[in-house]
Amino acid sequence: MSEERRGRPSEKPTPIKEKWEMVVNEYPSKPELGYVTTCYFDINKSTTSPYAMKTAYPKGYKQNKFKPEKGKSYGKLPVVLVFKTSDRSNAKTKMKVFNNENIDYILSAPKLVGVPSNAIILECGVGRSFVEKWKVKYNL
Repeated sequence: MSEERRGRPSEKPTPIKEKWEMVVNEYPSKPELGYVTTCYFDINKSTTSPYAMKTAYPKGYKQNKFKPEKGKSYGKLPVVLVFKTSDRSNAKTKMKVFNNENIDYILSAPKLVGVPSNAIILECGVGRSFVEKWKVKYNL
């Protein structure tokens, strides 16, 4: 005796992958010419975005070196730097406000006026609002 199968067939739930990766080529038709980016996804770590990304550049690729310019400020906004004078636990916390400097230059400069060479940078921000916030936070 045969069983009749009428109507819509029952749907089988598709299994949900927990881990997968996505490979993106700069030039899909010729992947050896451009860079290849691999995105790693894991539902347990993040449900909306990849938890890791790796980029493989083509052979002979040179990345441009970044050179911050001194004296290029953000209009009238100051750059506020909070630092400790040394790595000791009882070191004094100080604040320095740079009015005509770029934050990129301040963070990458080997030596700054008014900041010791062995200083530990705690916070750095652009804007006058940071002066009041960090004065209260660090009791300056």
